[in-house]
Amino acid sequence: MNPEADIGRLRDEASREDYASMARLARALYASGLGPREVLREAYGTGFPEEVFVLVGAGLSALDLLAYFTHQPWQLAVPPEQGGPEEVPGPLAETERLVLALDPGLLPLAQIPAATSAGDDRIVCYRFEELRAGRPTAFCLRAAPYPYSEVRDAEAVRCGDSLLEMLYEVHADDLRRLEEELHQPWNRGAGSVDRGEVEEARTTLELVEELRRKAAGAGRQEG
Repeated sequence: MNPEADIGRLRDEASREDYASMARLARALYASGLGPREVLREAYGTGFPEEVFVLVGAGLSALDLLAYFTHQPWQLAVPPEQGGPEEVPGPLAETERLVLALDPGLLPLAQIPAATSAGDDRIVCYRFEELRAGRPTAFCLRAAPYPYSEVRDAEAVRCGDSLLEMLYEVHADDLRRLEEELHQPWNRGAGSVDRGEVEEARTTLELVEELRRKAAGAGRQEG
C-alpha cells in the first residue's frame, strides 16, 4: 500500500459537506506523521489561528462554555491518540450543511444560545478569505434555538475579532445579567438566581480570559 496514494485518494473524496470523509482524510494525515496544525492546513488549505488549538488542548467537552461546538474543524484537530477524529457527526451537522449551502466561504465553529427565550441563537464562523490573510475574524448568522436546524440570515456579518473575543463578550454579558438579577427585589423563589450561579459564571469568564491570554501568548511566539 502506498500511503501517499491513499492520502491523495482520500483528499479527492473529501468534502466539507460530508464530515465522515473529512475525518478519514484527517486520520490518514495523522498516520503520515503530521500534527494538528498541519492536518488542518492540509484538510482546509489554510492555516488556523492559535485559539483553535488552545481550545482543543483545553478539552472542548470539559469547558462547559455557553456554546455548542461543531465537529468541523474541532474534531479534525484532535489526534487519534486523544480520541479523534470521530467519524460520526454530531447534532450540528445539518446546521453546518445549511451554512455551507448559504456561503461556502464560511466555516461554522459554534452555536451560541440566546440569552433569553425570545432571542435567536448565533452561529459563529470563520471566513476562509480572512483565515488565508492571517485574520481570525468572527462572523455570525442568526439561527433557530439549538438543536433545531434553521439559519435566519441571508448573509453573515462580522461580529468580533476572533472566536475567543466573542466567547469572552458572551460570558461577560451573562455574568452582568446574573449579577443584575441577583439584586432585583423580584428575584425570589423557584427559578431565581443565587450567588452560586453568579460565582460559577464568574469562574467561567475567568477561564475564557485565561484561554484568550494563552492564545495571544502562543500567537506571539509563533510570530
